[in-house]
Amino acid sequence: MKTKLLSLIAALALAACAAPVTQQEIAQAKFPPQPNQAAVDKEVNTYLKSAMNNPDMAKKECSPPRKAWARALAFETPKFGWMVVCDVNAKEKSGGDGPMKTYMFLFTTNGNFSYDSASFGNINNNVQFLDLIK
Repeated sequence: MKTKLLSLIAALALAACAAPVTQQEIAQAKFPPQPNQAAVDKEVNTYLKSAMNNPDMAKKECSPPRKAWARALAFETPKFGWMVVCDVNAKEKSGGDGPMKTYMFLFTTNGNFSYDSASFGNINNNVQFLDLIK
Protein backbone atom coordinates (compact mmCIF):
# COMPACT_ATOMS: atom_id res chain seq x y z
CA MET A 1 0.00 0.00 0.00
CA LYS A 2 2.79 2.43 0.93
CA THR A 3 4.59 1.63 -2.34
CA LYS A 4 1.47 2.47 -4.36
CA LEU A 5 0.99 5.69 -2.43
CA LEU A 6 4.63 6.72 -2.91
CA SER A 7 4.40 5.89 -6.63
CA LEU A 8 1.27 8.01 -6.94
CA ILE A 9 2.91 10.93 -5.14
CA ALA A 10 6.03 10.65 -7.34
CA ALA A 11 3.88 10.57 -10.50
CA LEU A 12 1.93 13.64 -9.39
CA ALA A 13 5.15 15.47 -8.53
CA LEU A 14 6.57 14.77 -11.99
CA ALA A 15 3.32 15.86 -13.64
CA ALA A 16 3.42 19.13 -11.71
CA CYS A 17 6.84 20.00 -13.16
CA ALA A 18 6.28 22.30 -16.07
CA ALA A 19 8.18 21.77 -19.27
CA PRO A 20 9.45 25.12 -20.52
CA VAL A 21 8.20 26.46 -23.82
CA THR A 22 10.77 25.74 -26.51
CA GLN A 23 12.03 28.02 -29.26
CA GLN A 24 10.58 25.53 -31.75
CA GLU A 25 7.10 25.87 -30.19
CA ILE A 26 7.42 29.65 -30.35
CA ALA A 27 8.53 29.53 -34.00
CA GLN A 28 5.55 27.30 -34.92
CA ALA A 29 3.00 29.32 -32.93
CA LYS A 30 0.12 30.91 -34.82
CA PHE A 31 -1.12 34.30 -33.68
CA PRO A 32 -4.36 36.04 -34.58
CA PRO A 33 -4.31 39.73 -35.51
CA GLN A 34 -3.66 41.93 -32.50
CA PRO A 35 -7.00 42.66 -30.77
CA ASN A 36 -8.18 46.27 -30.88
CA GLN A 37 -9.38 48.15 -27.82
CA ALA A 38 -13.06 47.41 -28.54
CA ALA A 39 -12.38 43.64 -28.63
CA VAL A 40 -10.37 43.84 -25.41
CA ASP A 41 -13.07 45.86 -23.62
CA LYS A 42 -15.79 43.46 -24.78
CA GLU A 43 -13.91 40.37 -23.55
CA VAL A 44 -12.90 41.92 -20.22
CA ASN A 45 -16.36 43.34 -19.49
CA THR A 46 -18.08 40.04 -20.39
CA TYR A 47 -15.78 38.14 -18.04
CA LEU A 48 -16.15 40.64 -15.20
CA LYS A 49 -19.96 40.52 -15.48
CA SER A 50 -19.84 36.77 -14.92
CA ALA A 51 -17.20 36.89 -12.17
CA MET A 52 -18.31 39.85 -10.01
CA ASN A 53 -21.40 40.92 -8.11
CA ASN A 54 -21.25 44.56 -9.23
CA PRO A 55 -18.94 44.78 -12.28
CA ASP A 56 -20.20 48.23 -13.33
CA MET A 57 -18.68 49.75 -10.19
CA ALA A 58 -15.29 48.04 -10.62
CA LYS A 59 -12.25 50.09 -11.51
CA LYS A 60 -10.03 48.38 -14.05
CA GLU A 61 -6.73 49.18 -15.65
CA CYS A 62 -5.52 46.98 -18.52
CA SER A 63 -2.18 46.71 -20.26
CA PRO A 64 -1.85 46.87 -24.03
CA PRO A 65 -1.85 43.45 -25.77
CA ARG A 66 1.51 41.65 -25.92
CA LYS A 67 2.41 38.34 -27.55
CA ALA A 68 2.50 35.61 -24.90
CA TRP A 69 1.83 32.00 -24.08
CA ALA A 70 -0.31 30.66 -21.26
CA ARG A 71 -1.70 27.43 -19.83
CA ALA A 72 -4.12 26.88 -16.97
CA LEU A 73 -2.15 23.92 -15.58
CA ALA A 74 1.63 23.57 -15.67
CA PHE A 75 1.53 20.30 -17.64
CA GLU A 76 -0.86 21.48 -20.37
CA THR A 77 0.22 22.37 -23.87
CA PRO A 78 0.74 26.14 -23.99
CA LYS A 79 -1.64 28.37 -25.93
CA PHE A 80 -0.10 31.26 -27.89
CA GLY A 81 -1.76 34.60 -28.53
CA TRP A 82 -2.09 38.20 -27.41
CA MET A 83 -2.18 38.67 -23.62
CA VAL A 84 -3.88 41.56 -21.85
CA VAL A 85 -3.35 41.91 -18.09
CA CYS A 86 -5.99 43.79 -16.09
CA ASP A 87 -5.88 44.94 -12.49
CA VAL A 88 -9.43 45.11 -11.18
CA ASN A 89 -10.55 46.77 -7.98
CA ALA A 90 -14.14 45.81 -7.21
CA LYS A 91 -16.43 47.75 -4.91
CA GLU A 92 -17.49 45.97 -1.75
CA LYS A 93 -21.11 45.89 -0.61
CA SER A 94 -20.28 48.56 1.96
CA GLY A 95 -19.25 50.89 -0.87
CA GLY A 96 -15.51 50.81 -0.20
CA ASP A 97 -12.86 49.51 -2.52
CA GLY A 98 -12.23 45.78 -2.36
CA PRO A 99 -8.92 44.03 -2.84
CA MET A 100 -7.11 44.42 -6.17
CA LYS A 101 -7.18 41.29 -8.35
CA THR A 102 -5.24 40.58 -11.50
CA TYR A 103 -6.87 38.84 -14.45
CA MET A 104 -5.24 37.82 -17.71
CA PHE A 105 -6.96 37.48 -21.07
CA LEU A 106 -5.37 35.55 -23.93
CA PHE A 107 -6.67 36.15 -27.45
CA THR A 108 -5.79 33.10 -29.60
CA THR A 109 -6.68 31.70 -33.02
CA ASN A 110 -8.89 29.16 -31.17
CA GLY A 111 -10.84 31.65 -29.05
CA ASN A 112 -10.23 33.76 -25.98
CA PHE A 113 -9.19 32.48 -22.57
CA SER A 114 -9.29 34.18 -19.18
CA TYR A 115 -7.05 33.39 -16.24
CA ASP A 116 -7.16 34.43 -12.59
CA SER A 117 -3.52 34.90 -11.62
CA ALA A 118 -4.29 33.93 -8.01
CA SER A 119 -5.00 30.36 -9.17
CA PHE A 120 -1.38 29.80 -10.26
CA GLY A 121 1.03 28.28 -7.74
CA ASN A 122 4.02 29.56 -9.72
CA ILE A 123 2.95 31.97 -12.43
CA ASN A 124 6.19 31.45 -14.40
CA ASN A 125 5.05 27.87 -15.12
CA ASN A 126 1.79 29.15 -16.59
CA VAL A 127 2.32 32.48 -18.39
CA GLN A 128 5.13 34.34 -20.10
CA PHE A 129 5.39 37.25 -22.49
CA LEU A 130 7.39 36.34 -25.60
CA ASP A 131 9.34 39.59 -25.56
CA LEU A 132 10.85 38.47 -22.24
CA ILE A 133 12.15 35.15 -23.59
CA LYS A 134 15.74 35.30 -24.76
